[in-house]
Amino acid sequence: MRTNVARWRRQAGLTERWRLAYEVALVALVTVAAVVPSALVGWYPAAPWLVGLTTPVLLLLRLTHPLIGYVAAALVGLGTGGPSSMLLLVLSASLAYRVAHWWQVGAGLAAAWVGYVLSFLWEEPLTLEWTLLTTLLFALLAVLPAGVARLVRRRRVLLAAMHGRNVQLHSQQSEIARQAQARERARIARDMHDSLGHKLTLISLYSSMMRTAEDPDETADLVRKTSSAAMTELRQILGLLGQDDPQSLVRPLTGLDELAEQARSSGARVELLREGEPRPEASLTEHAAYRVIQEGLTNALRHAQGGAITLRLRYEPDALIAAVTNTAGLPVVRTTSKQGLLGLAERVRVAGGMLYHGPTPDGGFRVAATLPHLGEGAAPAPVENPPPPAGPDFADVIDRHRRRSRFVLVATALSIAVFLALCGVGMWLISAFATVDRETYDAARIGAPEHAVRETLPDPDAGTPAADAACVDYQASIFDQVRGEDGELRYRFCFRDGMLSDKQIIREPTS
Repeated sequence: MRTNVARWRRQAGLTERWRLAYEVALVALVTVAAVVPSALVGWYPAAPWLVGLTTPVLLLLRLTHPLIGYVAAALVGLGTGGPSSMLLLVLSASLAYRVAHWWQVGAGLAAAWVGYVLSFLWEEPLTLEWTLLTTLLFALLAVLPAGVARLVRRRRVLLAAMHGRNVQLHSQQSEIARQAQARERARIARDMHDSLGHKLTLISLYSSMMRTAEDPDETADLVRKTSSAAMTELRQILGLLGQDDPQSLVRPLTGLDELAEQARSSGARVELLREGEPRPEASLTEHAAYRVIQEGLTNALRHAQGGAITLRLRYEPDALIAAVTNTAGLPVVRTTSKQGLLGLAERVRVAGGMLYHGPTPDGGFRVAATLPHLGEGAAPAPVENPPPPAGPDFADVIDRHRRRSRFVLVATALSIAVFLALCGVGMWLISAFATVDRETYDAARIGAPEHAVRETLPDPDAGTPAADAACVDYQASIFDQVRGEDGELRYRFCFRDGMLSDKQIIREPTS
């Protein structure tokens, strides 16, 4: 039972206390406003009880099934003389606000209008005049609140869409910043791996040479210089964290001679070959080529000590090829994570090139990268990410909601204007062709010719024949009805021998 109540409260939107208190106060207020007039009018003794019992149920039903509650209110009004003004206003606004489709709102209003007009049969017979009056009242109590509520709904939907868009943009911006941070961290980690890994490999080789070196002081000096260079590069890499230029640590290809010389100092057989005509390259291309040769040399020193190492840099017309090839040797490091080659492949891909690595037929290993020639200062074409899944354009959503809001506003205004115009035209037609005003009644003189009097009166078919066949009754105009006392007001004209023989004002009290 408690679970069902909680589920209903969530469906009705009554999860917050202030909302629950608001609905309780609204139900109490509308119920009192509906019961009091029903008790005063007193169509029948049970009417106030029926209104008092059904009104809270209808108000609660509108929270989950507004269209059903609205039609049910129209049916209940047929048996109770019509819903109260406040109940009709609240249900109409709730219907237009909560129902998604406009045609459902129109169908509900049409059903309520029929029930509202027929409910007045408790007071007066259904005439054209009463139909127009009740239609005008219904337009003010139901159509106008429904139009305003529909506009409020459209505005809140638009605001919710804008809020959702802002949240989405904020999330996307946060994700972009997170990805940028991750890419920068990965770049710094690759630089630290490539640079410090090479230096630490040299330090390890120099340290192993100290036991057998003829001049240990010279070897110790190499260890000191290499350690100092490693610390200098570490400071440079960490200094990038406070800089905005990601290319500030680009390694030029002119540093390959120093790289080869440091490797030779450890006893390795290293040969550096340059082929083709040297030319300026983009900084990203030079850095990628330098790192390819550095990583290949580091791996050769670790896994093939004693083997011959060839560093090759070849300038093609449209490309730059950087390669490191080593013959078989003794491994210094038994295990490897292979993260260096993975990071190297990503670095070459960002530069627009391709990386190859694998064993050679003689048992050695080869690392080679082909990098496109872009020219000095050029940048590679950005790597395109797959486009995001297609979705509705937010500008189109905003424009569509704006057009719908304008349509609801215009439709509401036109509906009310048409209702008022129809009521005005109907009342004028009734006054002109079916009713008689007091001025016309006073102008008719006893003894006046019958044809002259009938010319000032409406069509005889619009009147009601009296008990005397020579007399005819006309309904008084609406203005005379309003000015008069309670009851139905009629004017009677009697003719005899071609003259107006008598006229009377007949007032019948309402039962």
